[in-house]
Amino acid sequence: MSHRLSLGHLRAFFSAAIFMLLLPGCSTIPEETGVDHEQRIDNVPMYGQPEIPRPEFLKEADANFIRDAARKYDGDREVASDAWAKKADRYIAQGELHYAMRRYNQAWLLDPGNYLAYWGFGRILLERDDLDGAVENFDTALRLVDNDYEKVALLSDAGVAYSHAGYRAGLETPDQGASYFAKANQYFEQSTTMDPAYPNSWSRWAMSLHREGDYERAWEKVERAQSLDARPFPYGFLDDLKARLEKSE
Repeated sequence: MSHRLSLGHLRAFFSAAIFMLLLPGCSTIPEETGVDHEQRIDNVPMYGQPEIPRPEFLKEADANFIRDAARKYDGDREVASDAWAKKADRYIAQGELHYAMRRYNQAWLLDPGNYLAYWGFGRILLERDDLDGAVENFDTALRLVDNDYEKVALLSDAGVAYSHAGYRAGLETPDQGASYFAKANQYFEQSTTMDPAYPNSWSRWAMSLHREGDYERAWEKVERAQSLDARPFPYGFLDDLKARLEKSE
């Protein structure tokens, strides 16, 4: 899980958990069986808006949901939005991306300015290999984020998205690929500057630089990550990086 939870967020998280147990099936669209999750409009960020108009009956359902959800938090839509975003985080941890997207959509519905919703959209779209959509939503989240503690991890996630976009674009348009990699490096630099002790950023930066072909700098980031007891790199990554370094000497 990429989010770094502050004490305030943890309190909101546990409050939300109790409420979610009371409303396990709450959704602006009824849960259905035998439905292709990828085709559901609530499995698209912001329900496809503004490109896809929201029909009146769903606007009414949305309004009812907002009223009922906010009521549980003394009418505070922002707190309710955070609660739904944390519910979505749990679904991502379980690999249930379609359910996570529905909850992030509800978080967005409650508070369209909640960076957690756009962060979640970006994470899911990255998993779906929709790199253009992922970088767009990560950038939106970064414009909205007001929590420096969590911004460290958000920058790291955004760096990963731009790195993959850079590799893909570079296969056909090297200049475009270089532009994406430059953005990835910028975000990793910001993340590690804000919190040099956060190991995920160093690990991801190392893998991004390997993807970019900058093997010497990649090894520097590997050593920094390992000094912070980062989680092991993917199988074969270090051997491949060492081999490429030896070949370049």
